[in-house]
Amino acid sequence: TPRVPLNVSIVIDRSGSMQGEKIEAAKRAAKTAVERLRPNDTVSVIAYETSVNIVQPAIRIDDNTDKAATTRQQIISAIDTINASGNTALFAGVSMGAGEIRKESRSGRVSRIVLLSDGLANVGPSSPGELAELGTSLGREGICVTTLGLGLDYNEDLMSKLASASDGNHMFIDSVEALDRAYAMEFGNSMSVVATNVRINIDCDNAIRPVRVLGRDSVIENDMAKIDLGDISSGHTKYALIELEMPLEEPGSTELVA
Repeated sequence: TPRVPLNVSIVIDRSGSMQGEKIEAAKRAAKTAVERLRPNDTVSVIAYETSVNIVQPAIRIDDNTDKAATTRQQIISAIDTINASGNTALFAGVSMGAGEIRKESRSGRVSRIVLLSDGLANVGPSSPGELAELGTSLGREGICVTTLGLGLDYNEDLMSKLASASDGNHMFIDSVEALDRAYAMEFGNSMSVVATNVRINIDCDNAIRPVRVLGRDSVIENDMAKIDLGDISSGHTKYALIELEMPLEEPGSTELVA
């Protein structure tokens, strides 16, 4: 069925710790994800270690079946060239992926960065706070970052904060065998977006005042909290946590909140 076109950057950690089975599984999962793309979807591939390499600049899948097949094969061949060595410039990898997203960033497209890493960021900005700031900045541009943490040695605090700050997902991948499923889940979620740039207004009742919204961009005007929820996928639940100031009431009484 018709759906919103996808604008995705696949960002792969190719540092030395990814050598062997891990990098091969990452390449295989990325290639399987590329095969799922439809006409008008755009994809780029970034690989990072001490430095960052644009493996495949942003390219759109053509409407023509033969041209689309050729484009997919071009992307897959580019992915096959990735090998592992060096350290982990995670911040730079995400930033480069965002740059490729911006080339095709326009209204009505779902923008995603899918980041895979098995280790610690040790080149460039590397604290959870710095990555959260990057995620917040990208989220305001409508770019969500989904982070896939492979194995037990990656920085979960850093990866989860980057994802949540941009309104993306974070997944712990316990084995290379689970990578295909993780990519399939994330791409399936991205391909089932039914609304983009969603904002909800919570109108509080008399004498009840919204104080702040936790974890999401928002604006509070008098008795109303305006909360940005980003993109909504089919069957996907999102939450907004609001702190309220309420008058004291008698025990057992009920009060309309909002």
